[in-house]
Amino acid sequence: MDWQWDDIRFFLAVSRAGSLSAAARTLGVGHVTVGRRIALLEKQLGVTLLNRSPDGFVTTSAGEAILRQCAAMESAATDLERIVAGHDALLKGTVRVTTTEALAYQLVAPAIAALRKTHPELRVDLIIGVRTLDIARREADLAVRFARPQASDLICRKLGDIAFSLYASKRYLASKGVPKQGQGLADYDLITFTGAPAAMGPFFMGEQLEGARIALRCDSPFVQLRTAASHGGIAEAVCFLGDVAPDLVRVWPDRAPARRPVWLITHQDMRRAARIKAVSNAIAEAFRRERRTLEQGEAPRKAS
Repeated sequence: MDWQWDDIRFFLAVSRAGSLSAAARTLGVGHVTVGRRIALLEKQLGVTLLNRSPDGFVTTSAGEAILRQCAAMESAATDLERIVAGHDALLKGTVRVTTTEALAYQLVAPAIAALRKTHPELRVDLIIGVRTLDIARREADLAVRFARPQASDLICRKLGDIAFSLYASKRYLASKGVPKQGQGLADYDLITFTGAPAAMGPFFMGEQLEGARIALRCDSPFVQLRTAASHGGIAEAVCFLGDVAPDLVRVWPDRAPARRPVWLITHQDMRRAARIKAVSNAIAEAFRRERRTLEQGEAPRKAS
């Protein structure tokens, strides 16, 4: 049979995502390409692997029968790519870095800009969001995250701690009253994330949330703080953003901020690659320079 093993990627992507368009976004190609590659694979194998249903594509019995072997092929190919890349001594090429929007803004983006002044042949793809990407499958080469993964093949380097506090507008606190510490946030409006991992908790400085109202869920800290500044409720934010946000104050300015560790994560096979080491060291150095701001924030403003 004259088929390309690379077609397996397209089959796996559709079987996982359930649609051509979602698979295409994952693979970085057009949905027409995905459909064509799967049709070619099915023709060469002489079986139907996927059936269209009202809810999207479902895997046929023939497709189910080879899923495990296809996943093993994908894993072997990814291992090969990663091992070869891990021995690359050249300070050029692409490094995929994933992190949150706040850390990208304050820490990662400035570190990358400084690094490229001396290594202009490096290119960094910065993937922003709270969703955890799979480093083993090379969805990213490096991650800067609050949640530490448990996989044994990942190298986790602690960069330090990040300060969080609660923020609201003076008008909101004047109308609702300042909540009493340790007595929960019942009857207050909260602004929070849609997909933050549980490992980042406890949230809202450990206060009880029973009886509180979720006013807005959004994964952008800038949108959260803008909503709070518009008197929309209380947001929990990193202090290095919240303390400098116009029209916002810390709800409890005399209370020490909560601190969460932040980790720099890569696969053990990639840690020796020159470009990975260069980007990792640049991020770690940026954290060292910004440590006081990251761990404490700025001087908190008080409501009056």
